[in-house]
Amino acid sequence: MTNKDQLINDKDLDGVTGGAMKVIGVANILVTGLNIRSRADKNSTLMGQANRPAKYDVFEIVQNQDYIWYRIAPNMWIANDGTWVYFTTK
Repeated sequence: MTNKDQLINDKDLDGVTGGAMKVIGVANILVTGLNIRSRADKNSTLMGQANRPAKYDVFEIVQNQDYIWYRIAPNMWIANDGTWVYFTTK
């Protein structure tokens, strides 16, 4: 699991060029019906749902509202309470 003290954000993404984002890891979904949100905020627009055993490339990680959030695409975020997602670095 990701250590909350070692979160990665945009300023850490040194490989960003031409609007492309650098993949920093993989989010392995461990549950069924995990909400995909438009922002790293539980009150933001619902974009869909992820189900295990899906895997998503992760481009950014932030902490907000007691969750760790993983950006899996532009304007697409999934939350982790520590049991919903298993994150591995690339």
